[in-house]
Amino acid sequence: MPQNESDVMLRMRVLAGEIYTQRVYADYILRQMFPSTAVGEYLDAHAAQRGLTRKGGTKAVGRALFYAPAEEHDDVLIPAGTVVSTADGLRFVADSDTILHDGDLAVTVNVTAAHPGSAYNIIGNRLTVIVTPVMGIESVRNTVRFSGGTDDESDEQLRERIADSFRNISNGANAAYYHSVAMSVDGVYTASVVGAARGAGTVDVYVCAKGASVTLDKLREVQAALDEKREVNVDVRAVRATAMSVNLYIRLTAAEGYDFDTVAEKVQAAVTDYINALGVGKDLWLSEVGEVIYHIEGVESYKFLETYGSDREVPPSRYALAGNILVRAE
Repeated sequence: MPQNESDVMLRMRVLAGEIYTQRVYADYILRQMFPSTAVGEYLDAHAAQRGLTRKGGTKAVGRALFYAPAEEHDDVLIPAGTVVSTADGLRFVADSDTILHDGDLAVTVNVTAAHPGSAYNIIGNRLTVIVTPVMGIESVRNTVRFSGGTDDESDEQLRERIADSFRNISNGANAAYYHSVAMSVDGVYTASVVGAARGAGTVDVYVCAKGASVTLDKLREVQAALDEKREVNVDVRAVRATAMSVNLYIRLTAAEGYDFDTVAEKVQAAVTDYINALGVGKDLWLSEVGEVIYHIEGVESYKFLETYGSDREVPPSRYALAGNILVRAE
């Protein structure tokens, strides 16, 4: 046995380190060989083999109210490019020039997030900071939630689309083909395809964003993609799926040692996110909502009030949207 400090032992340690490094790298390469375990650019390569590309994120849009300090003032120009933000630094930019006329205390301005991302889907009253000063404007806020912001497609989401391309083989003439075309458009969260919707030779493709309707510009983008790749003599139409509001009343018991209000807030947020993530034509089952609630820390027990909410069948032209999700103590 060589001594620890000997030249032979030092060489053996270096060799062992190199062998270990190569084994780790071989394991890494093996994982990248299959779409079920590949990540990053390797998963993108698998997607490309199926004619798919990773979808980029989209920017949230909404309306901001700009306020004057008093009714008596000259016309105030709020120029395009004016920047406002939340207290924690999420910035939004005014889409176009807007004038606050003399005698008006406030004016509504369409704004768009400075960057893509779901974090920009802010709730009401979070937009409070005027980054770009505007003479004659005192404050700003949003009264309703912003929508349309999405993150770049994650590895798991792309992996699911790749798996779906194997499960539902597209032949250029079936529903899977049109579904794949619609889903390739950035900002489209889910889609459903209805054949012979308006008679023989017609196809309607219903699309939505996550928990929201797609914008008109996005709908036109989907239509353009369908027109480019549709079959000859087939009338394909992109249609905005409409929301089906879902209200639930949940009676909740918090586990011992947990604050009820904190747990209730988590339950409300989780249920809302779950419903809004279902997508077009996906039915709502209370058993699955219950599964979401069951795994929230601090929940002792719960039940649904049957007279206020129930299982909902969602047609292929609509998507479930969380309405009043009430969580009260048992």
